[in-house]
Amino acid sequence: MFIMRSIRSKFCVVNLAIIAALALGLSVAFNFTMAKDTIPSQSLEVSPPSQEVNADPGATITIKAKVRNSGGQPTNIKVRLEDFTASGAEGQVALVNNGDQSLSSYTKLSRDNFSLQSGESQEVTATIKLPKDTAGGKYGAFVFSSLGSATDPGTASVSQEVASLFLIKVSGDIVEDLQLGGFFAPSFLEFGPVPFLLQFNNMGNVHLKPYGLVNVRNVFGNSVKDIVVKGETNVFPKASRQMHIELDNKFLCGPYTAHAFINYGSKNQTLELTTRFFVFPIRIALIAALVIFIIYRGRKRIAKAIKALGGK
Repeated sequence: MFIMRSIRSKFCVVNLAIIAALALGLSVAFNFTMAKDTIPSQSLEVSPPSQEVNADPGATITIKAKVRNSGGQPTNIKVRLEDFTASGAEGQVALVNNGDQSLSSYTKLSRDNFSLQSGESQEVTATIKLPKDTAGGKYGAFVFSSLGSATDPGTASVSQEVASLFLIKVSGDIVEDLQLGGFFAPSFLEFGPVPFLLQFNNMGNVHLKPYGLVNVRNVFGNSVKDIVVKGETNVFPKASRQMHIELDNKFLCGPYTAHAFINYGSKNQTLELTTRFFVFPIRIALIAALVIFIIYRGRKRIAKAIKALGGK
């Protein structure tokens, strides 16, 4: 009887496991189906994401951007031109209204609304007549808004917006004034890699791309590594920007000094700042010290054991 009860119990467990697995599978399949159903059919792609242009005061320039409907349904597109500015220290931007000084006040778009079938693209051109008394940086964006299905002209709700940014550097009274507000590293680490943070403040009137290198030296003054700071990050006027770099060496020990050499602008101006950090594998050192202590305390027993083994 005991054996029969055991067998029945095992069968019950197996059946419960099968039922649970089926229920889980149905749940996953249902959720997957629901997830697929909630994916929007419209998806806009814009190119280029950003572009930079040089111009003279009073000049007329043209800037182009292209939008593509990569979704499965046709859609109506509305285009507008907006100014943008830096928002936060990590490279975010925000659309702003500069009133009479807005780019849109002296810009004409080749078209501001159209329809796109699935897979279709459309290029839009902005013709910008720059004022004669302007100089420095001007920052704008093509903003493409999807207004719902092209089969329903009455649809007005915005389901998606994408932007193509453009940066205009207007010659003339340009002020290039970048400050290195801080250069930071963790004061103590057990192991590498070592993260660094560069804090830039642009006090001028045009965007700047700082570049250079960070030289890391050990306590003996020997160079450990030069970290290249690529000139790929824009710092916008009257804004701050943080740049993250890293010393990817994993095995480090002792005090280190990192010296930042940064260049910027058309005159290759230089900024310098130093930070220090200390690396020591404290847990490995504690384990090693404990092993040495145990060996030292038991050295007599170990010696006797070695002699005993040698005697045999």
